[in-house]
Amino acid sequence: MRAVLAVLGYACALAAGGAHAGLPLAGDVLYALPPEAAVRRSLAALPQLRLGALEQDLAAAERDKLTAGTHEWIARVGAAQRRVEGERRYREQELGVERAVRWFGKADQDRRIGEQGVALAQARRTDAWHEAGRALMQDWYDALRALATVQLLSEQHALMLQLQSAAALRVQAGDAPALERMQAGTELARAEAALAQARHDAAQALALLATTYGALPAPTVDRLPEPQDDADDVATRVASIVGDNHELELAAAEAQFYALKARRAASERMPDPTLGLRSTRERDGQERTLGVTLSIPLGGAARSAEGAAAAVQARMADERVDQTRARVQRDAQRAVTEQRHAYRHWAGLRDVAQQSAHQAALIGRAYQAGEVGLAEALLSRRQALDATLAAHTAQIAALAAAARVRLDAHALWAID
Repeated sequence: MRAVLAVLGYACALAAGGAHAGLPLAGDVLYALPPEAAVRRSLAALPQLRLGALEQDLAAAERDKLTAGTHEWIARVGAAQRRVEGERRYREQELGVERAVRWFGKADQDRRIGEQGVALAQARRTDAWHEAGRALMQDWYDALRALATVQLLSEQHALMLQLQSAAALRVQAGDAPALERMQAGTELARAEAALAQARHDAAQALALLATTYGALPAPTVDRLPEPQDDADDVATRVASIVGDNHELELAAAEAQFYALKARRAASERMPDPTLGLRSTRERDGQERTLGVTLSIPLGGAARSAEGAAAAVQARMADERVDQTRARVQRDAQRAVTEQRHAYRHWAGLRDVAQQSAHQAALIGRAYQAGEVGLAEALLSRRQALDATLAAHTAQIAALAAAARVRLDAHALWAID
């Protein structure tokens, strides 16, 4: 609720002042994600997205090529010498031009194939953008988890230092056996080792973000938002994902592309004719001719086989659409169910962590007062740490699950 109020407050301030200050986007405030402008710059700079833009340019060039057609004008020039017995020799010339012609609507079919090729390239780039967004989101939340672990273990390490100091004072005062000082030292060493490993993992995660997504700011876990339970029902959220899905759009674009190519291959069973204009000059110009030529290839088995293969490819593409639709429906159902489960799991662990932290604080004060032993204090502190780590991990998992649903529904970081 605080996150929603923050968004509304920024919106009201912007509307009232008319300033050019940037409005925090939902992903920034609600899901602890980086600013959308930085995300878009990072995604656009990825090699696979740059390659997708080049593939769109290539598809546009292929469209222009198909629109123009592959047939070209052919010029023919010939010279000969006629020799007649008992007469003089005659020079003769021949000049002709010819060109194959697409008929039976083939030119229009090629144009539509080119346009669909451009649409297919756009769908592939959209798919690559969405998958890159998923990867960025996963890497970002991995870094958040690593940083949260470092923060908690740092706090735990500081508490272990306090317990070690308290144990040393009690042993020095004769209120506790020397074993307690050894136990406190062992627990402190364990905390230091865990903290060192956590810092290493966090450094690796941050290095991955900095290397792969140079435009992103460094993540921080100082003020993680609390996950919000989605008010929409499962069916509504699943429909929002399936109704506007990049994978389905890509599969449908491929099916339409191969269907157009199959119809074009079928039309090739009727070969294109070649029309020509022919002019000759014979017997030193005593005879002149002007004529028209028409030639048609005689189609064979190769054309029929090519048409049959294209038809099979079109049917395969249709089957992939059905297969993709079933997978998208299944994945959407799983993502929405995971979001609700992650929220409830975090809510339960949050209460457990609060209770464990309260108990550990009470037992810690009781140990300093000499009312309980060090072993009991260390056990309560370890249990509180485990509960807090689990709650923070569940909190980030709940934020990630909610953001994933929004991303898959194209309500977050959409390419358009």
